[in-house]
Amino acid sequence: MLHLIKYCLVTIIRQKQTVFWSMLFPILLGTLFYVSFGSQKTEIETINVALVENDNSEMSKNFINYLEVIEDSDEKLIKIEKLSKEKAVKKLEKLEVTGVFYAGTEPELVVAGNNISSSILKSLLDTFNRQAQMYIDIATQNPGKFEEAVKSGYQEFATETTLTGKSVDGAVQYFFSLIGMACMFGSFIGYLVSVQLQANVSPVGLRRAISANSKLKQIVASTLSAVFVHYIDLAVLLLYLQFVLKIDLSGNIFKLIGICLAGGFIGVSTGMLVGTFSKLPDGIRIGILVITGLFTSFLSGLMVGGIKGLIEDKCPLLNKINPASVITDAIYSITVYDDPGRYALNIVILVAMSLITGAVTFIISRRECYDSI
Repeated sequence: MLHLIKYCLVTIIRQKQTVFWSMLFPILLGTLFYVSFGSQKTEIETINVALVENDNSEMSKNFINYLEVIEDSDEKLIKIEKLSKEKAVKKLEKLEVTGVFYAGTEPELVVAGNNISSSILKSLLDTFNRQAQMYIDIATQNPGKFEEAVKSGYQEFATETTLTGKSVDGAVQYFFSLIGMACMFGSFIGYLVSVQLQANVSPVGLRRAISANSKLKQIVASTLSAVFVHYIDLAVLLLYLQFVLKIDLSGNIFKLIGICLAGGFIGVSTGMLVGTFSKLPDGIRIGILVITGLFTSFLSGLMVGGIKGLIEDKCPLLNKINPASVITDAIYSITVYDDPGRYALNIVILVAMSLITGAVTFIISRRECYDSI
């Protein structure tokens, strides 16, 4: 068996076209996605500001504390430098700081110009003033609720998150769908090993047909070899996305491995099934593989964002029988939703699809016989 697997691996690796579709094409497409979506992301640089303390009032202390909390936040939105009024004005004139905050009974802001950074600083001041006014109103109208309001705090800005508190990046769905497409493109490897089992279409199949090895051993060895090579392809893709393109695939690594194994198996088994249609010309069978891989990926959201959600709303069954959508949903279940039940269901569906497709392929392959070789 090991001898058969070894030579199956050699015959797969030698096929450059198969290597391109199963590994290099997803990497190339992922790079194009990164160039397209990554160029749209902008990061706001830390804004240098000066802080002048006009008096020692309670409002002044609260305002200084408010700015220090923002400075210490993970976003590093501002960097404060406490200065005298004269030094702050000089730095503002030299554009060494974007603005000057004056902490007092009525906090003020002076900026050097009208730009995004200046607008952000003005927004911070406006937020503090609204917050302060809210506390004043509560203390005046309903003093009993004042302490509760202070403890609960107030936040003006909202961040889009999931129920688990993880950030949502709209572009990441395309990379999840890309992994689904890569799994489905394992069909080219499955098709190759399927053709190499047929004596009437392949010289390798001819030699295997007259060998002493049973058909069952040849099918098992070919399947294991195809799945192994495809999993290596998927591993290279994941490493490229995670460490080169810096795409956040955070989640349980073992569960992600399980998704790739199940997804890779359905891709390989699909290719092996199409390969058994020996009466069809080779070009038509290749076309079926390309169309199947791209169409299932399209339905999972690879080309049009949000289409998977639309299908889930209008025809949820389609998402359950589309392997690329199931793979994408399984990735979501560990990276965004953190839903073990949903993950397990998706894995069961993928394994069931693979077993059914593999069983049909095995039955067709075992029944093939030739009048002469």
